[in-house]
Amino acid sequence: MFDFNCPENYKKVLNKSLRQLFSGKIKGNFLLEIMYKVIDNLGNKISKYYDLELPDNKKLVSANIELPFYDICRHIVGLHRSNLVFETEDERIKKESDEEYKNLLINQVIENIKLRDYGSAYFRKQAIVEGESFIFFHIPYNIFVLCLRMNELLTSYTTKDIYYTIFTTISNKGTAALSLLEDNFLDNAYPICRGIIELYIKLLLLLNCPETVTNAYYKFTEYELMQSCCNQNYPKEFNDLFENRKNKKCKNKIDYLHFGWLDLIDDFGVCGAQSYTLNGIIKYLKKKYNNQHSTHFDYLYSLYKICNGYTHGTTSVAKYPLLHYFEISIMLYYTIANTYIILCSRLKTDTNINNIDIINKLETDFNNLLTQYDSRSTANFENYYKLNKI
Repeated sequence: MFDFNCPENYKKVLNKSLRQLFSGKIKGNFLLEIMYKVIDNLGNKISKYYDLELPDNKKLVSANIELPFYDICRHIVGLHRSNLVFETEDERIKKESDEEYKNLLINQVIENIKLRDYGSAYFRKQAIVEGESFIFFHIPYNIFVLCLRMNELLTSYTTKDIYYTIFTTISNKGTAALSLLEDNFLDNAYPICRGIIELYIKLLLLLNCPETVTNAYYKFTEYELMQSCCNQNYPKEFNDLFENRKNKKCKNKIDYLHFGWLDLIDDFGVCGAQSYTLNGIIKYLKKKYNNQHSTHFDYLYSLYKICNGYTHGTTSVAKYPLLHYFEISIMLYYTIANTYIILCSRLKTDTNINNIDIINKLETDFNNLLTQYDSRSTANFENYYKLNKI
């Protein structure tokens, strides 16, 4: 097993290497102080989260060897930067000498390490495209944890029904979006997030619906598949339904193709001419939930329109990539976290992961992220990039 009571000369080389690796992203002394305190706090339990055995031939050939020092430091740097996104240099210096903040950061790092089987073990050592690194920021890391946990839970989902398909697709698309975020293909994550929002909305609509609605959903899915093949003609059966649609003000066949099955929901159609559009559907859901999740739906619709801009417009990458981090994180939090709660409820499974209340942790981190997002400005973005030297 690896000996943490390593010789002083080895420690000097290690400390120097870590300082160099994370130079420009964090103060070296602060990084090392937090790292050694994390190791001290974990004690012998560190072997639960890292393979500390000396490598045999098989491990050497696989090249899958990682000393915990580097991984722990990546957590420290990511979480510290995530905590202090728009803080000034003076505020950062003050935080780095504040014992209460140090203890907070140590606990955050330890929580991340306890979730390591679902989270950090998945990420690449280096992003494919050089640029920012958001992989250990609070929200992306925890959402990745939820996606992998969902995939694990879905192996015990015995009924391969419509919900199973939606749960699986949302989880897989979430993983794909986070992989793109990690590898700095930021704008490419928007079309995927757009699809996740649509699936999540469909999940909310289908929950507790009668079988007739579910059957209609299957039929419209078939129509979509038929329309997308070969000559891309709409099936006659679909055309007949469109002619007899409830909302005659809707002239868009594509909107009806995606959401025409909603005609079978008795109280749907109260939103007038936009009933088959996402805007109309969100208005319906806000009424259905008595505006309990109004902010949630408002953010999703606003960001959905931004996704459309990246999907169909000429804009590719924002001047400040941190803006992408905010937008993608907000979309994935509202959709993935709520989907995870719904899945756990259907399976009668505890939402906690490795004795960590991941939902409460996410909610706390997300509230901090929203505060940062609401503080976005050219001056704050410029300050962030000046301090982080990216």
